[in-house]
Amino acid sequence: MDNTVFCLRNLNVTDGLSPMEMLKAAPQMKDEVFQTGRVIYEAGEEVPFVYVITTGGEVELIREENGKTVVIETLLSGDVFGDFGLGVPVNHTARVAKTVSLCKTPKEAFLNLVRTHPEMIFQLMQVMAKRTQAYEEKIAQLSRPAKDQLLAELRNLQYKNNHSLVGRIFNIPFRISHQKLSEKTGLNRVTVTKLMGELRRDNLVVVDEVTGSIEVK
Repeated sequence: MDNTVFCLRNLNVTDGLSPMEMLKAAPQMKDEVFQTGRVIYEAGEEVPFVYVITTGGEVELIREENGKTVVIETLLSGDVFGDFGLGVPVNHTARVAKTVSLCKTPKEAFLNLVRTHPEMIFQLMQVMAKRTQAYEEKIAQLSRPAKDQLLAELRNLQYKNNHSLVGRIFNIPFRISHQKLSEKTGLNRVTVTKLMGELRRDNLVVVDEVTGSIEVK
């Protein structure tokens, strides 16, 4: 229960809950570790849970666009996803990019929480609006030069890293491999390595050779 209460306290959509209300909600939430590569649910499936990332790892929300797999958002600690029960279909696949601990709540239990705290609806709508915006921006990126796509993805991932629950608490440096960048952008690895070199020469990206941490300007 410790992880679930911690999760509830640090989740934006539960800002209005008192400590006692969090404790009441926590028993219905279950922690589960999902290994790298596992598909949590597919687009179009019935999704019976709402998920929150409690510790470490990454989850990618992906969609197929013109035969190409597009990572529309990378989720980190504190992020919420799944079926919120607000009448909006789940049109993405959720896949574990890095082993992660998830706190999952049955959709009906989550809806009961929302019914007693209607202010959560507005906050959930904000989450979905941001996700829609991220998807639209990602699709728009596909028509841009590869270098611009890579820089936009780096900026987005750095922001997510710095503003994630764990990132805010522990000030974790932003690191990512060229292979991972290839998977997230759809560019091949050789192209990513070449473009990273160009971005570094343009002083748009600084890489610490000792720690591997990345700073995007």
